[in-house]
Amino acid sequence: MSDKLKRPEKPLVVLILGGTTTVARTLAGYLLDNDERKASFVRIADRFSVHPPSTYLDRFFLDLLVAPEGSLEYKQVNLVNAERHQEVFTPPTDWKGRTINHKAFDVVYDLTALSLAQSAAGLANKPKAYVRLTFPFYEMKSLSGSSAGHAESAELRPDGVRGRWWHETLRGIGKVQGLNTGVIRSGAFYGPGIWEETVVPRLVVGHVYKSLNEEMKFLHNSDLRIHCVHAIDVAQSLYLLSLYLLSTTREKVILQSGVEIPFSFSNPPTSTFSLGANKRNSVSEIWKTVKSVIPEQIPVTLPLFNVIDDGDTTQEALAKAVAGVWDIKYGFLNSTVASLVQQFAKTDFLEMVEDVNEKHVEAWSNMLAKSSTPIASSPITPYLDEHAFRKHAICLDGSKSRRILGFKPLHPRIEVGELQRIVHGFQEAKLWPV
Repeated sequence: MSDKLKRPEKPLVVLILGGTTTVARTLAGYLLDNDERKASFVRIADRFSVHPPSTYLDRFFLDLLVAPEGSLEYKQVNLVNAERHQEVFTPPTDWKGRTINHKAFDVVYDLTALSLAQSAAGLANKPKAYVRLTFPFYEMKSLSGSSAGHAESAELRPDGVRGRWWHETLRGIGKVQGLNTGVIRSGAFYGPGIWEETVVPRLVVGHVYKSLNEEMKFLHNSDLRIHCVHAIDVAQSLYLLSLYLLSTTREKVILQSGVEIPFSFSNPPTSTFSLGANKRNSVSEIWKTVKSVIPEQIPVTLPLFNVIDDGDTTQEALAKAVAGVWDIKYGFLNSTVASLVQQFAKTDFLEMVEDVNEKHVEAWSNMLAKSSTPIASSPITPYLDEHAFRKHAICLDGSKSRRILGFKPLHPRIEVGELQRIVHGFQEAKLWPV
């Protein structure tokens, strides 16, 4: 925990928007940790049902929800429906017999794919801090090991359609008036109960190759940098950023940590792994019909912090950890073979993706059926989308969050033991074959 930032005299009243399948559950547990209570009340608002559950919910989170004297509320709501926003942003007057006595949430953590910043700014009682989480959906060079990585001020091109919309959402948030905003940009995150993103799908594929008794081969070079961060450290960084926003004048925040967020729709994507020119061209025109897109000529500055662990993870380090979990061999295609594969992908990328996924998914389905307790369905899958096949580096400089926020990762690097704990958690939930 940082000693650079002053903690509030009273625990915070917090709203978490979205993120139930990513880091919302971890963040709630972090804020409500009995050993160091950071929040007196937490509401998560998201589209999923929890009774009965319509997505996977880990046991720790469910225990937080049902605790008789607990401080966690889950509100099922479609956050796209603006008519429900006033209700979402208004804390209850009391919770489980305790008076809340807050007209507004102290902090809002926005983990959605959209943004509710405009609605928050329009409230009579605004949150004191509005913290956004975004992801490394950018085209990055895998800089040499002697370089710290890309700083927040680096002009990175958003990666594909997904990257552009997440990036333009930041521009929209940056122009919302009257809201005390800041952004955390995380590396590839992982942790118990999380099955998406970069790390856990590789764990699944590793198990597939264990069952096939084959070597796990990676398409790109071993020194490709894939900077990672544990979900509990993403939670820590979000909390530290809220303390920074609460305790620092807006002028100082912008001076210390503000960076320009450039317009991204003016240039076509450079990725060679495109799903086709027609889709690219349609995206380049669609933005013109979206009112929330900030025009190119309007500058946007926003406090932005990269958050990664200390491991300087490469594809080699990640592959070694995954192989250590399953006791399998791993390797990397030599440059000649990799070049041929990439040339093929340029002409028939979808066919390559389908062929690889067919092998993985068929093996995984057999593993689920043959588990000690057969598993009928699971959200965990070895299916890999197009991004997993590309030479996609995650190479970020995390020094600013350490210097200004006092961020220090609780999990300094990816370790075999933690990956095994993730797998065992899913196995106990009967979602991962044994």
